[in-house]
Amino acid sequence: MQMNRRGIASGLAVAIVIFTGCAQTQAAQKARDDAKTKGKYKVRLTTNAESVVGACKYVTLIQADQDPIGPVSEPNLADYFRTEAVYKGADTVLVRGRVGEAYICGPGPLNPDGTLKNQYDSPPQHP
Repeated sequence: MQMNRRGIASGLAVAIVIFTGCAQTQAAQKARDDAKTKGKYKVRLTTNAESVVGACKYVTLIQADQDPIGPVSEPNLADYFRTEAVYKGADTVLVRGRVGEAYICGPGPLNPDGTLKNQYDSPPQHP
């Protein structure tokens, strides 16, 4: 009887981990889809380093040739930079060939859908 309870408890723990992982994967996919369809239109591309460096907050480096799916083609490069930048919260990309530097030049980081993140937002609390 004791062994059976342990097996049930182990099974429940595994099910909870799987469910949580699936929910996180779905949330990440929704954020990625929002960045591709909505948020990228809120990102500005520039080649003028003086307007960005020192005046804006650096977020991350975006390397089009290091994408896990494969190198990004030239016609898709602008959309790729915009999508990756907004997914990471940036509103501006300083383009340097096939590399982009993502920055926040506006009032704050962006959500993947292009809306401004509220600094007071907190994750939902679980009972």
